[in-house]
Amino acid sequence: MRAALRAEWTKLRTVPDAYLAVPLIAVLTAGVSVAASTAESADVVHSSLLGVELGQAAVAVWAVQILAGEYGTGLIRTTFTALPRRLEVLAAKAVLLLAGVLAASVPAIVASVVAGHRFATDYPSLASGTVLRAAGGAVIYLCLIALIGLGAAATVRSAVAGTGVVLGLLLAPAVLTMFLNPDWQRWLYKVSPSTAGQTIESTVDLAGLPIGPWAGLGVAAAWAVAALGIGALTLRLRDV
Repeated sequence: MRAALRAEWTKLRTVPDAYLAVPLIAVLTAGVSVAASTAESADVVHSSLLGVELGQAAVAVWAVQILAGEYGTGLIRTTFTALPRRLEVLAAKAVLLLAGVLAASVPAIVASVVAGHRFATDYPSLASGTVLRAAGGAVIYLCLIALIGLGAAATVRSAVAGTGVVLGLLLAPAVLTMFLNPDWQRWLYKVSPSTAGQTIESTVDLAGLPIGPWAGLGVAAAWAVAALGIGALTLRLRDV
C-alpha cells in the first residue's frame, strides 16, 4: 500500500489537475455560499452552504478524472504493470482524493459559515450543534461525492462517460421532480444521493423533510459504498 500511495502522490503532484481542482472546489464552494449568505432565507445556515451545490460538481469531475484520465492516456497500463494489485491502486487514489477534497472543502465551509454568521440575520452561534452538524456534514458529503465519482470512473473507464453519470446522478432529481407527483417527489428525494445527502445541511423544519439529516447522509454513504464496490469489482475482473 505504501508503494501505491507514493506512486499516486507522485502522479498527483506532477500533473496540473490537482493544482486546478483543489482551489476551484474551494472558490466555487465558498464564493457561492458567501453570496447566498446575504439573501433572506428561512434556513440561513442551509443558505450559507449553498455553494456545496456547485462545489460538488467540481469534486465529481476531479474524482472521475483521477482514474479515468489514466485510461484515456493509456497510463493505466504502466500503473498496473508497476503495481499489479489493482485494489491497492484504487485505495491509494481514494486516500489522496479524500485528502485533496478535505484540503479544499474544510476552509471553504469554514469561510461559508463565518460569512453566514456575519451577514445573515438570526444566524445561530458558530459553536451551536446545528451549525457544527451542518458544516461538518457538508464536508463529509463532498467526500462521499468524491468516492461516488471514483467508483464511477473505475466502472466506466471513460472521463466523459463517468462525468456524465455522476453529474446526471446529482442533477437529474431536480429536473425529474418537476414532472412527478408529490409522493414520487418525496421518494426520489429520499433515495437520491444529492437531495438526501444535502439534508444534513438543513437546520429548520426537520420534521417536514422527507428524510432526516443523518439518515440522508447515510443514503449518500450507501451510494458511495455501492459505487466503490462495483468499481473495485470491475477493476479487478476486467482487462486493462
